[in-house]
Amino acid sequence: MDVNLSELLAALPEDDPASATNAEWVQERLREILADLTERPVPAGSLHRLWTLSELSGQIALAYLALWVRGWFAGAEVSQRRLMETNLRVALKIFHRLSYLRGAMTKLGQAAGNLPRLLPDQVTATLDRLHFDAPPMHYPLIREVVRNEFGKGPEELFLSFEKEAFAAASLGQVHRARLNSGETVAVKIQYPGIARTIDADFRNLTALLLPLRLGKDWDSVKAQFEEIRRMLNQEVDYLQEAESQRLAGELFRSEDGIMVPRVYPEYSGKRVLTTEYVQGLHLTDYLATNPTQASRNAFGTKIYRAWLRMYYAFMTYGDPHPGNYLFLSDGRLGLIDFGCVQHYGPEERELVRLAEKMAYEDRSVIPEVVRHACGVTAHDPDLGHYVRIMEESLDWMMEPVSQPGPFDFGNETHFQRGLDWFQGVVRSRHTRSHPMYVYWNRSIFGFKAMLYRLRAQIDVHQLLREERPGGWTG
Repeated sequence: MDVNLSELLAALPEDDPASATNAEWVQERLREILADLTERPVPAGSLHRLWTLSELSGQIALAYLALWVRGWFAGAEVSQRRLMETNLRVALKIFHRLSYLRGAMTKLGQAAGNLPRLLPDQVTATLDRLHFDAPPMHYPLIREVVRNEFGKGPEELFLSFEKEAFAAASLGQVHRARLNSGETVAVKIQYPGIARTIDADFRNLTALLLPLRLGKDWDSVKAQFEEIRRMLNQEVDYLQEAESQRLAGELFRSEDGIMVPRVYPEYSGKRVLTTEYVQGLHLTDYLATNPTQASRNAFGTKIYRAWLRMYYAFMTYGDPHPGNYLFLSDGRLGLIDFGCVQHYGPEERELVRLAEKMAYEDRSVIPEVVRHACGVTAHDPDLGHYVRIMEESLDWMMEPVSQPGPFDFGNETHFQRGLDWFQGVVRSRHTRSHPMYVYWNRSIFGFKAMLYRLRAQIDVHQLLREERPGGWTG
């Protein structure tokens, strides 16, 4: 079941003013969180960030321990209400702490918020706000970033500049402005000190991972975490993002109905990115208009087409979540935020070629794909486990392709199978893989979560005929 925060709050009983299930109490708590964090700079110290996470972990553990104890003395109906209370209280604690830490920690919350059915609905719906509703920073802190980048403040650089951000997320916030030429633009400004938080978080993670150094999978784990570090450092380089956005824009034509906002290089730098302003709805607001199935299908097809077009250009859209898509009133799909684009080199392109052969031409190459993708030799005793994992993954990935005509991505069974597969891999600890697959898996689950929430029905056969290099006759 796909639930948004407003639906949850509307369903909460309001008879007890002191209860965490009171809608007014929840809204007031959210306002307090946003007001508190607006004035606070990003904490960059390793110990401070580690202590904040440790404190959060302890609070969550105590909350559910108390729930468990209270459950001994309550009936089923009361226990269910208390579970909902606890989930919502925990969700607000997580939202507060991750919004305070920002950076990589907020991105973890965003990832959880974009995977329905993985966590309790109350937690998922609250964390989903982190995609575009994270608390913005106080304007003087942001103004200094622009001044340090260009030698002048926003009021001098632009014809007009709105001090209040209209969007805020993990790494920066976005303000509306006008150029001297009259165009309305979106100016994304990085939070002060956010780049330092990445190094701080990874120092903490490295310490926590020390016990894994003695395991046989350490080299793979280390390479995967280094890829995450590399990609996060890429995301705080807005010059790199501007280039990725330019390259993506060249992939789409007007007839695709997919638009990538133009970048203004003269108003962009390493920590400031100025692009064409696009007016559209995010997913939750679009769904609130009660769109027709035909509209859902059309937008879903554009989301899938955009993903395929970039993938076959060897630049995977690594962070497909609700904050990065805009549903335009004229039927076009807007793609925004190109910080997390994974550009493939020769090694990764060879893996793509092998995977394409496995998926569409010859399943007998699965062991070869496993050896290349997972670093498992032909004599490794774990080879059989990895082959089965690859077969299960392939079956799930190809399910929308295995039937002719539109596939219903709103099918809960299909999405749940993917989550079950991923959780099974983690539990089995057979997690060796090429570093590229960290973001490949994130990308796959991200855009399938979008299609699931959209309840889109898409003719994947037809899309592959149009988008796959050389076509497809399967």
